[in-house]
Amino acid sequence: MGQLWVTNSLGGFLGNRKLSRTIRHAAQPIEKFRQFCQIKEALGKNKNDLVFFDKISNVATAGGTLVETSTMPETQVTIQTGTVKVTEYGLSIPYSGKLEALAEFDVDNIITVALRNDQAKVLDSAVAGKFVLSQLKYACLTASSAGSFQTLTADATAGTTTSGCNFDMYHLKECVDKLKTLNVPKYDGENYICIASVNALRGIKNHSDWTDAAKYGDPERLFSGEVGRIESVRCVEETNFLSNARGGSTYGEAVMFGRDAVVEAVALSEEIRAKIPTDYGRSRGIGWYGILGFAKMWDYTGDSECHIIHINSV
Repeated sequence: MGQLWVTNSLGGFLGNRKLSRTIRHAAQPIEKFRQFCQIKEALGKNKNDLVFFDKISNVATAGGTLVETSTMPETQVTIQTGTVKVTEYGLSIPYSGKLEALAEFDVDNIITVALRNDQAKVLDSAVAGKFVLSQLKYACLTASSAGSFQTLTADATAGTTTSGCNFDMYHLKECVDKLKTLNVPKYDGENYICIASVNALRGIKNHSDWTDAAKYGDPERLFSGEVGRIESVRCVEETNFLSNARGGSTYGEAVMFGRDAVVEAVALSEEIRAKIPTDYGRSRGIGWYGILGFAKMWDYTGDSECHIIHINSV
């Protein structure tokens, strides 16, 4: 038989296994939603788990011309109070002291990277979950010719209208006009924001008027994930939360909004923590932890005001 590589005792033991020096982590989406939150001040300790914020209506009666001998008319505004409830978020990965002592690579670093990736996805999904609760829904019915707005009386992640086509320029213009008629302020003073799944944005990106972010933007001022701009809408592509297959089709999902869409409250900013070693140093661990909360700024039913359009299909 002679010497063989396939049998350790006949030759396999003559070689040592080589471990690649490159550590590879699973592909990750980038945070897209959280960058658009309006952040409230930190709560600090012993301040309860609710943050209140005031919302001021327009005047009840508009002003106008005056008659010199008449008394100045008076009116009022309505003050509504919104709340954000903060809660704990986190995840940990335990490991043994023996693993740390024998591993060729830095275990702390490997675990920290994985946890930071999880932290970003979890918190961005928490924010996205508030955006899609908008009571103002839009369904794309027919390509380049028809869409349908629906106003719900309660928060919901989907409307009751089924889309029949992909989101395209006709539908984008419909949504822009709707935000304008609702007097929703533009996010940066000049543009609304659209965050969309890959499939939802394809119909827009194929349009001849589409301008890639690289061609129009200052790289230092582009939002994370921003891919282009059209019709005074800055478009952000998202792969973590929004669906590419709403209603069993490939029409995708998107949100379009202006300023003051979602509020974030921070009691304790997210951070990486090391577990205090136990069992004489044999039990170790690393985790991420934070105490935060997110909420829609405006409620259509209670405020008659909505700053977010949710483009989706049942």
